Amino acid sequence: MEEDKKRLDIALFKYGLIAPVLQQQVSVQIEYFREVARKEHDVPHIGRRRFKVGTLKKWLKEYRHKGFEVLSPKQREDKGVSRKIDEAIGEVIREYVQRYAGLSSAALYRQMIAEGEVQPGQFNEGTLRRYIQDNQLMEEASPEPRKKFEHDHVNDLWIADTMHGPHIPYGRKTHKVFLIAAIDDHSRVIPGGRFFLQENTLCLEHILKEAIRRFGLPLVLYCDNGSLFASAHLQLACARLGIALVHSRPYDSPSRGKIERFFRCVRQKFLPLIDPGALEGIDHLNDLFLRWLTHDYHRQLHHGINETPMDRMMHSLRTTSVRRPTEEELDRAFQITLTRVVKNDSTVSIAGVLYECPARFIGKKIEVRYPSDKPHDLSIYEDHKPVAALKRLNLSENANPPHRGIRFTTEEQ
Repeated sequence: MEEDKKRLDIALFKYGLIAPVLQQQVSVQIEYFREVARKEHDVPHIGRRRFKVGTLKKWLKEYRHKGFEVLSPKQREDKGVSRKIDEAIGEVIREYVQRYAGLSSAALYRQMIAEGEVQPGQFNEGTLRRYIQDNQLMEEASPEPRKKFEHDHVNDLWIADTMHGPHIPYGRKTHKVFLIAAIDDHSRVIPGGRFFLQENTLCLEHILKEAIRRFGLPLVLYCDNGSLFASAHLQLACARLGIALVHSRPYDSPSRGKIERFFRCVRQKFLPLIDPGALEGIDHLNDLFLRWLTHDYHRQLHHGINETPMDRMMHSLRTTSVRRPTEEELDRAFQITLTRVVKNDSTVSIAGVLYECPARFIGKKIEVRYPSDKPHDLSIYEDHKPVAALKRLNLSENANPPHRGIRFTTEEQ
């Protein structure tokens, strides 16, 4: 192995310095060692170095007692454990090695810097290279034999993933944004895609609802094992809509190659067109992105299908039945459920906001549901059915109840 050869080369270098003493080619040992100590030496795999007389004596003594092998550098007990790369960064490196299989460590380092996963100065390119070599990550990343595939119809399969975007103005500072998107496997159309300031399940659900409204329901949603895609709420929403939620194996980015290829297209063809510092905010960025999707990406020839994504989709729709849920069904699928106890003043607090409940629920535990993208559309559910809507508390309205007139009656004597 390469590491063993390095250790052998260093041991041979050390032996070369003490060999004249061992072979009795010098008359006075101390004078020879002093002469050696005054010079710089080109050490294999290390570079120019000087050595003290005491170091040379130590090598000689160890060689005479234990032989040649003792001159070989000792292996670190923590070999493969970097002092600058912790476990969390190590997981990110493994993912990048898998995602960009075939890239050199230098290119991987630049990519991680560009996407904000590594800050300049956190560690250098050499540290990354040694970490990859010590942990044999490049061997792990050897591409597996794969067969090119493509589903026969639009909406047979959507592939979803996230991409780290640029930093844009946010208040007086800048904030990193994330692109969450899904691609249709057959047509390469992007049914849903948007930049967000966060990377969470609510953002993903916003994309999916928007995509389903426009293009209908997919049969399969394919994504990775990240927390964004592995939430119980997403699994429940897919189950309610009849979507098969399928996860790829950990670190198996090539299996999501179509969405990764789209992200590369975004980096190469969309992001260079914008000046992040000139953006007016996240909405401005998304307006530009939607315009690029509509007039550029969807209308340009895609070499993977040899036609434009929009043309491929329109051709497929002629022979494909699209499932379209109603808005009510869509809201119900992506409902978030909470439980609350109604106070004596007929109110409950949700996200710091007070809502009024019907008086019959005072002192009871109630189940509250609302669509994930409509946090104020709250309803009370009993036996999985809505029974009452919650109304935001209006203190002024409650302080001025409607007046009832005084009724006078006259009794006949």
